[in-house]
Amino acid sequence: MFTPARRQGAAGSVFLTAVNADKGTRTAIWLAMAVLVLVTAVVGFYALRNLVADRLAFVLFARGTQLSKQDADKLEMDLKSDPGSFADRIELLAFYTFKKDALTPAELANRREHVLWVIEHESSSSFASSPEAAFSVKDPDPEGLQQAKGLWLGQVQARPKDTRILYNAGRFFSWVDGWQQSEELLQRAYALEPTNHDIASSLAGLYWRDARHCSTAEQVKGMAAKSLRAFEQALNDSHEPRERLNDLPEANQAAFEAGDYEQAAAYSNEALSLAQQPEYADISADAIHYGNIVLGRIALRSGDIAAASAYLLKSAAIRGSPHLQTFGPNMMLAKELLEKGERQSVLEYFDLCGKFWSLDDGKLKQWNSAVLSGKTPDFGPNLRY
Repeated sequence: MFTPARRQGAAGSVFLTAVNADKGTRTAIWLAMAVLVLVTAVVGFYALRNLVADRLAFVLFARGTQLSKQDADKLEMDLKSDPGSFADRIELLAFYTFKKDALTPAELANRREHVLWVIEHESSSSFASSPEAAFSVKDPDPEGLQQAKGLWLGQVQARPKDTRILYNAGRFFSWVDGWQQSEELLQRAYALEPTNHDIASSLAGLYWRDARHCSTAEQVKGMAAKSLRAFEQALNDSHEPRERLNDLPEANQAAFEAGDYEQAAAYSNEALSLAQQPEYADISADAIHYGNIVLGRIALRSGDIAAASAYLLKSAAIRGSPHLQTFGPNMMLAKELLEKGERQSVLEYFDLCGKFWSLDDGKLKQWNSAVLSGKTPDFGPNLRY
């Protein structure tokens, strides 16, 4: 039989046991919470760092273009211990894109890995829509290209209503000349979000490309009108002047080919006005070139050869742009002036173009000789560029 003292001792023992158990439970809970917070912080850090990398992609990309071969090799080694670093992959893709020499088999394999990783892990990022997240013509990789196409279509199938995925996939296919697939994906994105500037602008650009490759004047006019409507939507939904300045050089051409000369002139004059502002000097060349080309063609339609010739020369008074330096200037106004018997301004135009078109493969010299001999040169694709 328990005495009162023994009963009290037993009760105290039970109480102490309960208190100790309660302390253990609290300790376990605190430890679990600490682990949860730590895991959340780690996961958050990795998610946040890649979001920051995407926002700073321009800076990272610029840094990547300056990497030495040794720097790139070190980054590749770093990625083996930290494969989730989006920032490192952006820098390396910049390095492989702008490497002067042809890529080695090992470098091709590395670039393929980074492109596929971006599609698989950062398909919603802004960087995923860039040409550097695709494959270059200089160093083709057919096997990697097929894998990338499959991954993008898989992303689209998994998230068919995600406009960012549709847009990024559409841009990817446009960079690798998958025009039909690109147009289909961008149209789907546009149907879901018709007030999105980037989607409307990209789709308008594809329609303008289609217009330039039509075989009849009627087809050109119809497709140009379709492009113009999309450009009008994009310009209406643009958020700042830089976006407008990027759209206007094609929008004014689409308006001209659609027969809307008033709108073509308005877009051209707006582009030329924006191009005079110092903050847009980095993207002003295309605006100046195509703005003057379109205004010159409009002047020629009214019979003003002198004004058209002046616009032609103004269109070449530029430092060049990646597009113009690679593919060359537009020769449509030059051709139309030659057909009117105007040769001198066209010859001067060739000389001015030679100052920024370094990759002409001798075309300017050939065209110059043809004009001097009284012929109209075969300008080929430069009537469309």
